Amino acid sequence: MMSVVTNKTFHEELDKLKQVLEIDPTIVVDVETNGLDSFGYNQICGIGLGETNHEGLSQYYPIRHHQGENLEWGLVEELISVLNQLVKNYIGYNIKFDLHFLEKEGLEVLNKKLIDVIVMVRLIEHSDTKELALTPTGKRNYGEEAVAYDIDTKKLLKSNKWHKDFSLAPPDILGDYCKKDVILTARIYTDYLRKIEKTQQTKIFEMECELTKVLYKMEQRGISIDRKYAKNTQESILSRLEDVQKEIHELAGQEFNISSPKQIGEVFNEMGIESPVKTSKGNDSWNEAALININHRMAGLIRQYRTIDKLRSTYIEPYLEIDTMHTNFCNWGTATGRLSSREPNLQNIPRNHFKLIEPLLDDDGLQNIRDKIAAIVGQKGITMEGELSDDVLGTWSFIGDESFDDTDKDQIAIRRLFVPRPNYTLVGFDYQQMEVRVFMSYFRNETIDAILTKDDVDFHGEAAKLAFNVKEDDEQYKFYRQMAKAITFGTIYGIGNKKLSQQLGTTPREAGKYKRQYFDGMKGSKDFFDKVVETVERRGWIKNRYGRQYLINKDFAYKGVNYLVQGTSADLLSERMLEVDNYLKDKKSNILLQVHDEIICEIHNTELEKVPYEIRDLLQTNSLDIPLVVDMEMCSPSWASKKDLKPTVIEDWIDWSDLPTTDKEFIDW
Repeated sequence: MMSVVTNKTFHEELDKLKQVLEIDPTIVVDVETNGLDSFGYNQICGIGLGETNHEGLSQYYPIRHHQGENLEWGLVEELISVLNQLVKNYIGYNIKFDLHFLEKEGLEVLNKKLIDVIVMVRLIEHSDTKELALTPTGKRNYGEEAVAYDIDTKKLLKSNKWHKDFSLAPPDILGDYCKKDVILTARIYTDYLRKIEKTQQTKIFEMECELTKVLYKMEQRGISIDRKYAKNTQESILSRLEDVQKEIHELAGQEFNISSPKQIGEVFNEMGIESPVKTSKGNDSWNEAALININHRMAGLIRQYRTIDKLRSTYIEPYLEIDTMHTNFCNWGTATGRLSSREPNLQNIPRNHFKLIEPLLDDDGLQNIRDKIAAIVGQKGITMEGELSDDVLGTWSFIGDESFDDTDKDQIAIRRLFVPRPNYTLVGFDYQQMEVRVFMSYFRNETIDAILTKDDVDFHGEAAKLAFNVKEDDEQYKFYRQMAKAITFGTIYGIGNKKLSQQLGTTPREAGKYKRQYFDGMKGSKDFFDKVVETVERRGWIKNRYGRQYLINKDFAYKGVNYLVQGTSADLLSERMLEVDNYLKDKKSNILLQVHDEIICEIHNTELEKVPYEIRDLLQTNSLDIPLVVDMEMCSPSWASKKDLKPTVIEDWIDWSDLPTTDKEFIDW
């Protein structure tokens, strides 16, 4: 039963909706909008509602169409009031998007259960993210005919130039489209709920529903932006780019477009320099791998220009006119279960600061840059052909470390943009080597337990001692520690001997030998790896400790270790975030961000003496009994500046009336 609701039919249709909700207080929702920015000026033009029985009620309530009949606003308010009174569970496809818009209209969200169908699809399928959308999911499950309406309507919207603003479309066309989206969502929900029950993933599904609400609150609150810093940084970067451009043109002996790979190639060729990297068609490439391998100052400066210009365009200029950043957290964006984010992707926001002047480098400074280049090269799998001269190394000195100094005006940091609200302080909680801890927990024994429970443990150092029988005072200890680190993460991420050899600076054969030594020394690690591979090859799937299932192609069975480690880490962190959110429900403090294994909270200044320490305790306690350590740092005055958080007031914690008066009493106390 489908209908586009009019002013005349409103109360009749509302009564039908009430009858459905009185039997089951669950509603499927989909909204149509005039844009995608729910925190800006974009608004709903219509609301689609339906019951979980996809053959049952399906309605469209037009609100802000530029043509056709819209509902009188008093009727819209009546609809919202009914939903607030009767609905307990909201179901949707990427439900947070819809609810952010609906909350602007007065919908109550935080006291409801939020069920995201795209999360359900992710639990059952592990296809590419693009294939998780409503239309491809419907097509996979029900065939072309089931989604024909989507293709036809989108063609119509585009041909009439309504596709950039859906409010331009008439209610009957857009309403029919929206209602069919509601029906398809309901159908997928019902079918995938059975699949979740069949695969025994009900527990992890319920946890994901709770997490969706936490993420919704985090998105809604957002994090404050220092617009003044953004403006000043923009000006500083533009000035630096001008200086770098001038030096590049002087070295080249001519002016050219630094953003044009074609022109860069022409200039280098005129200078007698060929690219060490070729494209698939055999042409010269002027990508990062090529520039790193050209021992000429101009190559280093071009890379510097590209990096700084990207900082400007990607991370500075988008924040010149906004006071609060609302990112989109996706608990369906990765196959492992790791949280991802969009607009912006928080994972890509640089941790390091950047220097706007090129300092004079001593031997230690030059070696620091060599180590930095080696890390970048290893991470990206780039092969270095030779050593870079000092003047070329100097062009890399604009990349600093994470120790940002807010008083140094020659430094910039992207994380400096993010600041607390008045009367709040940002506090970061960062898990120490969570992935390594989870990895080792899969083959726990007395030796591993002793490592896991050590204070201030250096896991990679301990692994080097076990695997390669070295001591900290050995000359080769640093080399073997780095090797143990590379092999540990190589095992977790499923990289082969070839890529491992690039990171270690050895041949693939030598890398394989070191890996065997590692497995022999880390008792139980090889058995764990082999068991995972055997399980995937035998049945095509594995489950992590929270019951999350991963479908894995048997040809890539070795990736199973990564799924288990990453997935268990992700679910453990989600479990902890839920505990923290529950703890904060009667407090002024809030969770703001989650970036990989770091959580950023905004702590009200009246709660600084106690709340951060309670949060850290909650984060370090988990249902899997894996010893976890969380670093706690105050981010003041911004996310970029970090220092250990220590109690500022202890008087409230001590009963001063009961202080000891003698030495013996003091010892007992």
